[in-house]
Amino acid sequence: MDDKDFLIRLGLKLKILRSIKKLSQDDVANSLNIDKSYYSKVERGLTNPTLLYMKHLSEILEVDLSDLMDSNINI
Repeated sequence: MDDKDFLIRLGLKLKILRSIKKLSQDDVANSLNIDKSYYSKVERGLTNPTLLYMKHLSEILEVDLSDLMDSNINI
């Protein structure tokens, strides 16, 4: 799997987890204190988020960081 595919799969996983938690992109962006457009790019696989960003995101979505980073979409 190349980097682009990894980011797309990660974004899809984030979108699914966010939907399960009934959170909007605005909710997540506000919790992270970032712009909604940046978070949207993460979910679409258009940007490479930092590890610290992913750590905070895993806390918001209430999942282990290792599960979040796993390229498989096992939800």
